[in-house]
Amino acid sequence: MKGTVGVRGRALTEGGRIWDEGDGDLPTEFHDLLVRMLTYHIENDSNPNYHDLLGMLGDRCRRFAPDERTGASLDRLMNQEVEHGQINARILAGLGVPRVDRPIEQYAFRLPIDTFCDLAMFHGLIDRVGCYIGETWEGVPYRPLLEVAPRLHREEIFHATLGLRNLKLICSTPDGRDEANELIAKWWPAALDMFGRSDSEFGDEYVRWGLRQQNNADLRRSYIEDTRPLLEELGIDVPANRLNRRFL
Repeated sequence: MKGTVGVRGRALTEGGRIWDEGDGDLPTEFHDLLVRMLTYHIENDSNPNYHDLLGMLGDRCRRFAPDERTGASLDRLMNQEVEHGQINARILAGLGVPRVDRPIEQYAFRLPIDTFCDLAMFHGLIDRVGCYIGETWEGVPYRPLLEVAPRLHREEIFHATLGLRNLKLICSTPDGRDEANELIAKWWPAALDMFGRSDSEFGDEYVRWGLRQQNNADLRRSYIEDTRPLLEELGIDVPANRLNRRFL
């Protein structure tokens, strides 16, 4: 997976200190930023809205899988999504947040998934965003998240790779390639908007505390540089990066 970044953010947190759950001297600002980041993270078993999303995605995976092999891979993906939500909920509970009831704000999760091509775009583009945001958690100076970060990143790579594999299968036929070229206008801007606003003050604060290694604009730039060529190789004409965007 291209776009991997290092752990330089750790050096900005008290000489590289890593805090444990329940540390009495956990800085309030760091605690609040960590809670905010994980609360806004959609994968959360304590959030009933995530259960609704999982139900919809599970239904689409069962209905649209074109063969047994793909169906088994999608089952594995969905099981991992359930576990990701449980992991995030446990970490938040350890930070004093036992329940979250936040509507899904990222509009990419509300876009209709009406075909197998839609589903492949969702996994290949939207899940791929998690590889860029979640992978930087390998440098987070909070042990409960630091310990699970490699697994989460590895599984997000699987999700994104499965999506691109399915897109390759779809684009192997003229009709499938035509559909992919029609749907990319919906999914490409939604994927880029997943990174949030380029001028977000929270993005810079996440970097300062080591919760991320790049701000929103830099993460989005890396994603574009890595992902656009992969889609073009499949015969997909990727739109201009600013077309139909909501967050610049």
